[in-house]
Amino acid sequence: MTILSPELAPKFEGLKQRFAQAPRTEDLATNRAEVRLVKDQNSEAKVRGFTVVQDEPESVGGTGKGPTPTDYFVTSIGFCENVIFARNAVLAKLSVDSLETVVTGSWDRRGLFEIDGVSPFFKSITVETRVSTRDPVEKVVEVARQTHRRCPVHATLSRATEMIFKLVVNGHNVSL
Repeated sequence: MTILSPELAPKFEGLKQRFAQAPRTEDLATNRAEVRLVKDQNSEAKVRGFTVVQDEPESVGGTGKGPTPTDYFVTSIGFCENVIFARNAVLAKLSVDSLETVVTGSWDRRGLFEIDGVSPFFKSITVETRVSTRDPVEKVVEVARQTHRRCPVHATLSRATEMIFKLVVNGHNVSL
């Protein structure tokens, strides 16, 4: 049973047409978050009417009330990849029984204090997409390739750090 609703296709087709026909002055999207420090290392953000909390683990002086900024960073990559994959899958008429994305990033914590001249940037980020489907693997590969080209988070990060992508279809590793 596919986890993508049939009603999505006309919505995405309409969205695509609207963007293609809109005046270029309407192309720019802006995201905004208002973030305030609550106490110590705990912050609260307001974004599109939602409240999101952030904190550091107790081991580094936080209270552990929420994910860290770097947790949100890798999570946002997975969220964006899933959204764009779902859109592309619907438009390609790809059935998706399950879709999971695991994002792993590594960075050197010494960079937080500039120890040994180290910078705290992510050295690499691995995005592993796991898809279950009844459709041909080639169709999934094309949707995955489109997703990596069209995902705004991926497009931004791929300019800044090494992005490694893995695709698993029906439990088998597939080359992209």
